[in-house]
This record gives sequence, structure tokens and C-alpha cells, in this order.
Amino acid sequence: MANSKLVLAVGLSVATLALVMINALGNVAVVTKVGPAPVFSLSAIALATAAFVVSWKQRSFLVAGLLVASGIIFMVPALSAMGYSVAVTVIPGPILGVIFGLAIVGLGVSNGIRTARTVTAVPSNFSDEAK
Repeated sequence: MANSKLVLAVGLSVATLALVMINALGNVAVVTKVGPAPVFSLSAIALATAAFVVSWKQRSFLVAGLLVASGIIFMVPALSAMGYSVAVTVIPGPILGVIFGLAIVGLGVSNGIRTARTVTAVPSNFSDEAK
């Protein structure tokens, strides 16, 4: 039987990726932040944080990978809006997309590091069978 917290964390991560994709596709077509784009951004940040919190005691590279991919995709419209101009780095502006994208990437990376460093216990009867 699957762990319900892990299933919930994966579901939240997939929902984050879906919202980020919708936001990225909408912002590439329309550079200005009008309409529901800020709602998608804030919802994606909330879902990424919830996925990280739910997966706190779970070992999952899938959740970590989905969060890292979501953070990278989240930054794409902001980086394309910034171009090579330093004048658009004022707050609020496209730099917020980069900052929030880096925050989501940070959640995924920290989740992946914690997953990699977690030691799993080997059952005692397993070591007896190896003899």
C-alpha cells in the first residue's frame, strides 16, 4: 500500500508543475502581468511550499525533481522579460519571478539533499538471510 503523505506530496508537486507551465505559457505570449497570471504564480508558490512540508519525513527524489523543474520553468518568463536590461531589476518587477523561482528550486534541492542523506534501516532478518 502506498504512503498517503508521499502520494499527496507527489500530487501537490505535479499540480505545482501544471500551474507553472500554464503561467509560463501565458507569460511568454503576453509579457505584461495582467489577468490571472499573478494568481497562478502565487498558487504555484503555495503548492510548492505545501509539497515540501508534506514530504518532510518522506524520501522522494520525484518530489525533489518536480520542484526543481517547477522552479526553473517558473523563472523562464521573468528572465525573458528582463532581457539584458538592468533597469527592469527594480522591485516589483520581473526580478520577483526570478527570486520566487529560485525559492522553489531551493525547496527542491533541499528536499533532494535531505532524501539523499537519509539512511534507511536494513531489517535484521534480511542480514540473516545473506549468511
